[in-house]
Amino acid sequence: MGSVLLVESDPETRERLGSFLRDAGHEVLTAVTSREAFLRASEGGIDVIVVDAYDPRGGTVELARNLNSLPDSPPIILVSSSPAAPEISARIGAAAFLAKPCDPVELVTAVARCAGHARPVLVPNDFADDDEPTGPARSFG
Repeated sequence: MGSVLLVESDPETRERLGSFLRDAGHEVLTAVTSREAFLRASEGGIDVIVVDAYDPRGGTVELARNLNSLPDSPPIILVSSSPAAPEISARIGAAAFLAKPCDPVELVTAVARCAGHARPVLVPNDFADDDEPTGPARSFG
């Protein structure tokens, strides 16, 4: 399967989510902070990033912005219990959002769906749907 970068500050949650993904056949790399995640992703070879929307040591929005500067920016899946997570997910153009606690099957399905689509394509505002208030659309393919 694919290589997944799991960004989660809570050790128990990081181990539990990582276990689900490894059991599904994915190679799982982990990062505790957004900065660490960006450094790992900039090395390349990451198919999907799974990140908690709440990271007290660095912002998910900033991570997404930095990832978009990479030539092969992987899609982001947000997994979070934060009340702000759905808005953050839309703002950064996440490929998927799952509310915690998420079903392991949902997580594995979302990762599998994104794993083959490692490069985002930013759609200019002129082509974005006028009904979409979240800014530029991102599609993967």
